[in-house]
Amino acid sequence: MEALETTLYADVLFAINFSMDFISLWAAGLLGCKPRRALRMSAAAALGGVYAVVSIAVGIHGPWQYISAGAVSFFMCLISYGRCGGLRGILKQSTLIWGCGALLGGLMTAVLSLGQGGAAYAGSGGSGSIWIGAAAAAVGAVYITVRLITAKKGASTLALSIEYGGNHIRLDALCDSGNLMREPISGDPVIMLSAAVGKKLIGSENVHALLACDAQRLTENNIRFRIIPIKNSSGGALCTAFRPDKVTAGSGRRTAEVQCYIALSDCNAVYFGGFPATVPASIAL
Repeated sequence: MEALETTLYADVLFAINFSMDFISLWAAGLLGCKPRRALRMSAAAALGGVYAVVSIAVGIHGPWQYISAGAVSFFMCLISYGRCGGLRGILKQSTLIWGCGALLGGLMTAVLSLGQGGAAYAGSGGSGSIWIGAAAAAVGAVYITVRLITAKKGASTLALSIEYGGNHIRLDALCDSGNLMREPISGDPVIMLSAAVGKKLIGSENVHALLACDAQRLTENNIRFRIIPIKNSSGGALCTAFRPDKVTAGSGRRTAEVQCYIALSDCNAVYFGGFPATVPASIAL
């Protein structure tokens, strides 16, 4: 019996995987409250598309398939979102990418199977309109799912314990899914804290120095600070944030130490929706 030849359409395979990966990265970024930059996610999706073509062309199977796929997912996460606050953050975000990809792929398979009587991936069995319809339905379902999850998560609160220079405060903060502030080098999230509460941690002099972005005075007082770019309704701006000695998020048995920075807002003790601080929802993951 003559062996069947398999034709690999690398351009089509790349385009499909690029699109799927880009949507998965966008959805995972929304779930993980990470900045979503089209150029960075496009580069990561391109890496995923190239890997898909190479893995099929070379024939990667067995344990190496899972190892290589995990490594590619790891680098896609780094390219898209940066360091994510360390190894733990990268692993969390990579898991979200896998989950979003599995949801998207599963939905497309289900829609195509319904439309083609189970021959979802037959080379000559499907028309372009079926693929477009399946993709649109899957993307719509993923979008609705992610929005529902983030809406529920964005309305929660989180208990914080913050220590600096021997001072210690405990408070409840508002989790804000729209807070995407991050230290640009490490990628660590930034907590926005009322200046009135910040005085209990670092003192009035350092609070005024942070609000004024007085780098000289902060350096003289040995404050570990970073300049954080922010966006608001009036455009781009800069603020100064400091690194606390220790931040613990959660309560009871569900607590975890968080690597983050703290920026101050010149407002009353209770300001952010009735809370003295607002935290990126990614800290609550």
